[in-house]
Amino acid sequence: MNARQLFRDTFDFKELQRPIRWETPGIWGTTKKRWVNEGYNKDIKGRGFFDHFGMEAPIWLPFKGGWTGNPYTPMFETKLITDDGINITHITKDGILKKERKFDRETSMPQFLKFPVKNKKDYEQKIKFRMNYQNRERFPDNWKSLVTDYKDSQFPLGMFIIGPFGYLRNLLGDENLMYLLYDEPDFIHQIMNDWMKFYLGFIPLVTKDIIPDFVMVWEDISYNMGPLISPNHFKTFMSPYLTKVLDLIKKVGIRGIVVDTDGNCHSMIPIYLKCGANGFYPFEVQAGMDIVALKKQYGDAFVIIGGIDKKVLAKDEDAIKKEVDSKVPFMIKNRGYIPMLDHTVPPDVPLKNFQFFIEYVRREYK
Repeated sequence: MNARQLFRDTFDFKELQRPIRWETPGIWGTTKKRWVNEGYNKDIKGRGFFDHFGMEAPIWLPFKGGWTGNPYTPMFETKLITDDGINITHITKDGILKKERKFDRETSMPQFLKFPVKNKKDYEQKIKFRMNYQNRERFPDNWKSLVTDYKDSQFPLGMFIIGPFGYLRNLLGDENLMYLLYDEPDFIHQIMNDWMKFYLGFIPLVTKDIIPDFVMVWEDISYNMGPLISPNHFKTFMSPYLTKVLDLIKKVGIRGIVVDTDGNCHSMIPIYLKCGANGFYPFEVQAGMDIVALKKQYGDAFVIIGGIDKKVLAKDEDAIKKEVDSKVPFMIKNRGYIPMLDHTVPPDVPLKNFQFFIEYVRREYK
């Protein structure tokens, strides 16, 4: 049985011969720098990293439909404002003015200085023309030949979209968004309606050619204490539009709808389930997410991807064994689980520890 079928059977909560092998979504660039000094000589991009460790990570459909960034076409013109050799201030392709490290950017959060939209005038002038779902530049020139190859893929096919909260915060910034929820609620509904119409138009363009196995909805709506927005505000301003998009996703035959949010998402899980999601990722341990407790609470309500504490890999083999043993056998037995770290591998993890982790997780499923 190939990985694609294993993935589909996971979302059908079937008992599997073995789980799909996708133990991490990736590693930091600074992690690779460390691993190169410890003997690693493979790429970390594309399938090189996953193939080296025998992982069966998805193939992501390569169109411009949004993920951690908004689905603008064309994107904003990038512009360097300052460069002091340590930090740079620049306008990104998302139209956001940021100050961040010049090198090894993932080691520190950027400083968000200005967002592209403050008011309705900004939105009308800067954004709406970029949200034409019919723009053919959204698809690569070789899309048709890629589709032919994808239909015979041995790996799961994934499609990214950006969720309603993620879209709004990229557009307005957290602080301005929170004010506008009270000051201009009709404006927020207008933006959400346009977001919804984009995906109600774009998803059929994709799925007339190929049906992916799942959609990953990027939100990152939570931090370690809970969501960045009140659940009631989400239900008022975002749930109605998200529900219609997820209804379409299910209607066209896509099996999995996975919400990607870091942090403590306990209070958001029931809301996303009601909207139509049936999977979540990555369940960060340091934010209080316990996948065993969630499985006992929710049963087969959703697929769990992740939940293995990445920080343990910086310790020793005994610590890795303890973490894996406390979660993976129970989760596999109860189905609907993909063993994975609770995010990408940080640079304090030695290569040998990661190799041991991979081998130990798979010890019963070779």
